[in-house]
Amino acid sequence: MNKLLATAGAFATLALASTPAAAVSPATQATATAKVLKPLSISAEQNLDFGVIVLTGSSFTNEVVSMSQAGAVTCGSNPGVLVTCSGSPQVAQYKLIGTNNALVTVSSPGFNLTGPGTLAFTPNFPGTVDLGATGSSTGKLFSIGGSITLSSSTPDGVYSGNFLVTADY
Repeated sequence: MNKLLATAGAFATLALASTPAAAVSPATQATATAKVLKPLSISAEQNLDFGVIVLTGSSFTNEVVSMSQAGAVTCGSNPGVLVTCSGSPQVAQYKLIGTNNALVTVSSPGFNLTGPGTLAFTPNFPGTVDLGATGSSTGKLFSIGGSITLSSSTPDGVYSGNFLVTADY
């Protein structure tokens, strides 16, 4: 029994006297980051207007009148023969205010212009907008154009519809 107690005591002493393993550190430490952004706001500044479109051809389908984001109008495949465009066309404009130099994603689904009939409108918008150095003060304007498809049987009259534009960091 004494031998057993002596052996148990030796193990207990050995366990108490053993050195713990040395602490180790990685060759390089990880870093922590956080990106803080100001709230993003968007406002409509100008409505889109195709101007005046005159259906001059006697029988046609699928003539596309489009407006670029810069405001350039393409008046069908054969301007002046099937469709004539005039007036003072203008793009829709929106203003974004947020964090300086932030990149903002913009989207806008198609919708219908309604009036005496229905015209499908396909927006032409920038996928991203860089707010630049004045994003938090003066903000950044961006433009949206789009296209409509006409035929010789499109009812004459005024057509309108509302954009659904979203912006997100």
